[in-house]
Amino acid sequence: MVHEFSHVLFCLIMNVRIYKVCYFQLKNPAGYVEHQAPRNFIQAFFISVGPLLFGSFFSLLLFSFDIYFLKNFQFSIFNFITIILAMWFGVTIAINSFPSDGDAKVLLSETNHHVFKKINPFALIIYPIILIIKVANYLRRFYFDWIYATFLLLSAYLLLK
Repeated sequence: MVHEFSHVLFCLIMNVRIYKVCYFQLKNPAGYVEHQAPRNFIQAFFISVGPLLFGSFFSLLLFSFDIYFLKNFQFSIFNFITIILAMWFGVTIAINSFPSDGDAKVLLSETNHHVFKKINPFALIIYPIILIIKVANYLRRFYFDWIYATFLLLSAYLLLK
């Protein structure tokens, strides 16, 4: 849900009209956002990688809250449940923050269009990012998404140390 909300958020920030949003369904894909075609490459880029930017930021925020709370912990059921929920949401958001294969496919299509038809040199530097997204999605089979969540948790810990 946060992944799709990130696409919606970046559509709104980039002033791209949204036609339809499905935050969750029991079939594939689990969620989607239908929007108008971006007018420029910057819009396409940020809408595609929005989940990585927003999801990582929000996970870091939740992990930082958890670490701060644990350092100043006074036991109560409410505090315990709050810590568990914040950790669970942080991990869940982090493991779903990488753009999907569908997002990478759209970004590749936009990049090719802007490199070969519109001759936008900025678009050239996006190819390695698309490759990273594709590799990260492949590595999910080997728990890369969980490794990324752990990296964000450790980053939050080091930031508050």
